[in-house]
Amino acid sequence: MDTLLTQLDDNLKELYRKALDADALLDNLQQQGHAKHQRIFADNKLFQASSNRFMPYLAETAEQVAAMRQSQQFNTATLQRVVQQLKQLHATLAEFRMLLTTQ
Repeated sequence: MDTLLTQLDDNLKELYRKALDADALLDNLQQQGHAKHQRIFADNKLFQASSNRFMPYLAETAEQVAAMRQSQQFNTATLQRVVQQLKQLHATLAEFRMLLTTQ
């Protein structure tokens, strides 16, 4: 269990910096009159959060990992949800970065 939680924490740490940078870029774009989207993940069933920035989604995922760590228990459904959230965050942040570098 500790190894699994360590791996989840490592993913969260990696995503944290990327999410901060992406949100700063989104703030900058919004100040320039761009980035008028309402949500990062429209019609998404993985997250309860609904935001036009990445950090609330990452915070939601981190809270679930923290709850697993505190209880020292997890069920398969919770773990699968967290892994799917991490995958979606990684993919979306990578896609966002790629879009910015191609423009």
